[in-house]
Parts: sequence; structure tokens; C-alpha cells
Amino acid sequence: MITNGFHGSDREAVAERYGIRKDEIVTFSSNVNPLGFSEGFKRSVREITDCIREYPERDYGTLRKALGDYTGVDPSYIIPGNGSTELIGAFIRCFEGGNALIVAPAYAEYERETALAGGKVTYFELEEKDDFEFDEGRLADALNGQQDILILCNPVNPTSTALPVTGMEMVLQKAQSCDISVLVDETYVEFCDMQKYSAESLIEKYDNLFVIRSMSKFFSCPGLRLGYAMTKNTGLIEKINGKKDPWSVSSFAEKAASLLLHDKEHIRASKEFIKNERERVCRSLDELSVFGLKYYSPCANFVLCRLEKQGKAAGDLFEYCISRKLMIRDCTGYGNLDERYFRFCFMGRENDDRLIATIKDYLTE
Repeated sequence: MITNGFHGSDREAVAERYGIRKDEIVTFSSNVNPLGFSEGFKRSVREITDCIREYPERDYGTLRKALGDYTGVDPSYIIPGNGSTELIGAFIRCFEGGNALIVAPAYAEYERETALAGGKVTYFELEEKDDFEFDEGRLADALNGQQDILILCNPVNPTSTALPVTGMEMVLQKAQSCDISVLVDETYVEFCDMQKYSAESLIEKYDNLFVIRSMSKFFSCPGLRLGYAMTKNTGLIEKINGKKDPWSVSSFAEKAASLLLHDKEHIRASKEFIKNERERVCRSLDELSVFGLKYYSPCANFVLCRLEKQGKAAGDLFEYCISRKLMIRDCTGYGNLDERYFRFCFMGRENDDRLIATIKDYLTE
């Protein structure tokens, strides 16, 4: 069995290792909206390039207003950052030396930032026997006052399962009674039913809630390096801003975000596209169950699968797919996942059908 640690951003490394041109690789590993930018954005972006001659606003008032209009959250509750990773790190550093409970499997940066801040990590593991679905009662019971922070990605990367708002509120209530702050990473929330899953509506009610979002995935701009956080906790906002570098968001990102956030038709089209393709891909995956493939019902723009057939492993499937210039994510060692698990995002009918056919070939050869 072969394993690898390639991330969706590692196309250059993959291209070099396998002797493939970077632009020939279809990346099912990065979880980025395949629709990319709208034509309207491409036209408009040319008009804002002069902004890089100036510093961005010190308090990002215009950007926070645009984010407030988009989210419905008071702009004074919003903190822009250089990608969600900067904000994750700044939040965790506010609890230096504190104990973190992390819902797993999870983004490795949560553990890394906690360790850098001198904190201790324990895990609340989503279980395969429950198809990696949340049990909010079990999670609430795990909060016992010995933790300082709870960290969860919702929807979860890589399981693509999600905790509904009703369950989130149960967890927040228990966390509040134990004086625990809750970081909810909503990087993928725009790909799912936001009314059902986003904690946005709870921000005004719970001052122990800190919601983080990234522009990278849904708006297809990971190179822009723009994220934002939302909380009504003014003391935490002051601490976060005190730990961030000034002007960490560029003038270009500031202006580009306003264009992206106001492109309502492209936002609508992206949501509809992902919803339809998710349903279609899952129907195709149903047909692979007889060949030894299990998948977990996805809420976001990607799906987690498990190889059930003896002798089959995700590392080997990665090699099989990359030989056909298709790049999946081998999830071996991703939290509590073993060598049977892999993940891929939805890249449109033609590419998705190519990948599904390739997976079938691997399972039946």
C-alpha cells in the first residue's frame, strides 16, 4: 500500500513527482468551487488594480460593511483576516496554555496552533458507526469545564457532515455554562443549506461563539488570502485585533471581496450547481456499492468515501487516479481515519464522471 500527504494546493509537487504538467491535473482535492469567478467579476476586477498603490483602511470599515451586508451580521462584530488560518491562530492564542477539545477528524492547523500556544488538545471523535454524523448530546456531555475552547468545523472537513443549528445551540448552551469559548469554522457552509446549518443566527445570542469563514473555497479565490470572523464578544475582538498584524488584508483583497460578495447571481448559480451535482454524484456512487465502495452522505461540496474491498487502499487509489491525471485526497492518517478513506470534491459533470469511472475501474480490476 502507498500513502501520501498531498494537499489540494500541492499540484506543483504532484506534477513534478509524476511527470505531469500542472495544468493537466484535475484537482478533486482542493474543495474549491469549480465555477470559478463570474464574467462580471473578471471585468470589474480590472478597474480596482490601482488600489494596490494605497494602504488598505486601518479598521477595514468598508470591507466590514460589505461582509455585514452579505451575512446580516453587525459590521462591528466582524474581523477580517489574511485567510481563515490567521484568525484561527489569533483566536487560539487568546487562550495561551489552555485546553482545547477538537471535533475530529479535523484540519491539522487547529492542533498545530494549539500546540504553538502551549495548549493541550483532546479529541471528540465522530464515529464511523454513526456515519460520522454529529451526536449533539454526546458532544455537549463531553464539555465538562476542563476545556477552555471547543473547536469544530461545520460542515466537517473531510467527512462533509454537519451539525444543524438546533444541535449547535445545545452545545453552545452547555459550553456557556462551563465558561468554554466555541470556535466554529464555517469554511464550507455556503455549499450547504445555510439556514439549517450556519451558526450565523446565533452570534447575537451567544458571546462565547466565534464563527470563522474563508473566501477561498466558495468564492474560488484561495490565492486572495481573505477570511473573516464574527463574534459579539467585544473583549475577544479587542484581543484578536491586538494579536493580528496591521494591514494583514491587502488593498486588492479588500476591493475584490466587495465585488465577489455583491455578485448575487453567481452566488445563487454556484449554490444550485453544487446542490445538483452533489445529488447526481451520490446517485452514481450508490451504483458502486456492489463493487466495495461506501460513501457518507455529504452536506458540502465534497464527499468522503471508504474502500470496503479487501486489498484496496486509498494510497493505491491515489496512484491509480493520478496516472489518469485525476487528483483525489488520500485521507490516510487524517485524524481518526485509516488507509481505506479518501475524499473528492465535485468538479462538474464531465470530470466527475471521469473520476467515478476511474474509481470503478480500480475496484473491479
